[in-house]
Amino acid sequence: MPPEEELDVREALATGERLDEIIVRAAHDRDLLEELIKYLDDDLWTVQKNALIAIVEVIEDYEELFDPLLRKLLVMIRKSEAVPLTIEVARAIGKLSKIKPDLVKNAVPVIFANYRIGDPKIKINMAYVLEEIMRQNPVLIGNMLRDIVNLLNSPDETDRLTALNFISALGENSPRYITPFLPRLLSLLYDKDEIVRASVVETLVEVAVNSPKFRKIIKAKLAELNDRSELVMGRVRDGLNKIALAEIEEIHDESEEPEESGESED
Repeated sequence: MPPEEELDVREALATGERLDEIIVRAAHDRDLLEELIKYLDDDLWTVQKNALIAIVEVIEDYEELFDPLLRKLLVMIRKSEAVPLTIEVARAIGKLSKIKPDLVKNAVPVIFANYRIGDPKIKINMAYVLEEIMRQNPVLIGNMLRDIVNLLNSPDETDRLTALNFISALGENSPRYITPFLPRLLSLLYDKDEIVRASVVETLVEVAVNSPKFRKIIKAKLAELNDRSELVMGRVRDGLNKIALAEIEEIHDESEEPEESGESED
């Protein structure tokens, strides 16, 4: 590794070419970590993004920085106009929700409020954050389930699509998070908006693949669907194939278990 003085931190962050080296050094150098935090205010979004990637890799060892980092991230997410930066900010908040849930829990209602009343850019950015929190620590969203239902029932198709993304993220953790939404999801197969119908098919397919409990009813509903939209029916065909593959893989895994047991007994 080159001597530390040869590393131009900002240039490395701007290009991303020596980001691994920065991460390794920041793990053992508090001064470098604090320098990286300052670069979260840089004028260049790529510098901000790569600084944040490095910070997130090492932040678990610096609990005293969790609160100021979260405050900084909540400011950044409101201002971000670059999708790659927005995604990294959302991931960082998601990670904090996992390693320091009580801290992020207090911010969730504020983030949801910003989604509801924000301008289009802020709504999109807050949706990224909420989705990542749901993916990383869905327990924190317990009090927001009614808000998600309201989004599913919204006359605005953007809200309905956002709710579908939220539900998909929740479903990655456990089928129990899907149960309150399943009746409404099935009814959205007949939504007036083609994009919403196609998206709900994708969401239901993911639920069916990950949750055998709901697979039978979802397969039946998709199989009987006769949508005029080729987009929707294409998603249905792909989805049924994906579900069938998941079932085949499960059967294969189950059939291998006795063979492995028999081999171990010989």
